[in-house]
Amino acid sequence: MAGVIAGAAPAQAHDELIASSPSPGQDVAAGPTEVSLTFSADVLTIGAAVIVADGSGRDWAVDQPTVASGVVTVLLEDALPTGGYEIRWRVVSSDGHPISGIVPFTVGGAAPLDRASAAETGDAATPDPADAQTQSASEDQGIIRILLVGVGGAIVAVAAYALIHLLRRKKDSTS
Repeated sequence: MAGVIAGAAPAQAHDELIASSPSPGQDVAAGPTEVSLTFSADVLTIGAAVIVADGSGRDWAVDQPTVASGVVTVLLEDALPTGGYEIRWRVVSSDGHPISGIVPFTVGGAAPLDRASAAETGDAATPDPADAQTQSASEDQGIIRILLVGVGGAIVAVAAYALIHLLRRKKDSTS
């Protein structure tokens, strides 16, 4: 029984975004020609998606993202105009779980992108980082629930075995 509990490993944390270019909230003088996202571990190449959206919801990314050594990069159209932008990303963590987030930045001293106006342009399906955290927390709770059910089942099985073994001993000793 103790071996079952001792052998249970804690839930592994998903990879996370540790840096980006442009960085969150950064104001760049001229529009970048690419954006890059650096993760805490190598993310899977399958399922990587990056959108660089302006206030009208237009995607300025010109190609599929490239994934190499934990860095996801996507090329942008030339000369992003002055304005607020969001890098909306979704990748598959090295443990196989999807993770996503948003990195806001501005070009030319413009005001940051207003999330309310972006939702009005029909871009309401963009994942919210708070939703990703809620989803991650519910996944962790599901893992804990499965672990507790397994440990409970093991306790019941050991108790049943001990009871049967004890009853057989009593029966053998009375014979």
